[in-house]
Amino acid sequence: MIKTRKRLYIAYGSNLNLEQMKQRCPTAKVVGATVLMNYELLFRGSRDNAVATVEQSKGDTVPVVVWELQARDERALDIYEGFPRLYRKETVRVTLNTKQIQTIIYIMNDGYCYGTPSKSYYNTICEGYQSFGFDEATLNLALQKSVRRSQLTTMTLTVKEQILSVRSMGETNMFDINNVMQIANRESFYALVAYLSERNNYREYSRFILTGERQEEDEP
Repeated sequence: MIKTRKRLYIAYGSNLNLEQMKQRCPTAKVVGATVLMNYELLFRGSRDNAVATVEQSKGDTVPVVVWELQARDERALDIYEGFPRLYRKETVRVTLNTKQIQTIIYIMNDGYCYGTPSKSYYNTICEGYQSFGFDEATLNLALQKSVRRSQLTTMTLTVKEQILSVRSMGETNMFDINNVMQIANRESFYALVAYLSERNNYREYSRFILTGERQEEDEP
């Protein structure tokens, strides 16, 4: 008899939604609910259409649901999650019913900015939270943090002016990020410091240095 390969997978975003998972992964089964330790929930992808991911953060927790997947369920999730371009798969251990288990998890790759999820996507996750009795305050906090980080790291008019001010000083190669940040700190250009603290912004920054343009329209 041929055994089918099964894997345990933890969901923290839209795949908490039972109806959605029933359609996408019809042979997947809920094993139980638990928390992922030392991670935080965030929204990334684009500034106005972000999706859920988790990032390591000591002391934080994320409510998750453990699913048992058949091979075809995992293949369906790979497609939905944009694996491996958008999300990568990692192995993490969680405690379920006092027992340590090994699971897979999808985590967004580097290079995507923080942002706000669509209303329908956010509501899909909310339904999942309600189904499993999770505290929606965690979800709301994730939204607040993601919006705040998006605002801090956007190339606003202030950031552009501070970049031009540093360049006009002629003290450093503008592609030497460490030196640029040192000068920005010295001059109290804190918006620029926050912007350059996000490696995701380096491509946009380089474009601006080379062409005087940014990738998106300037904010009013």
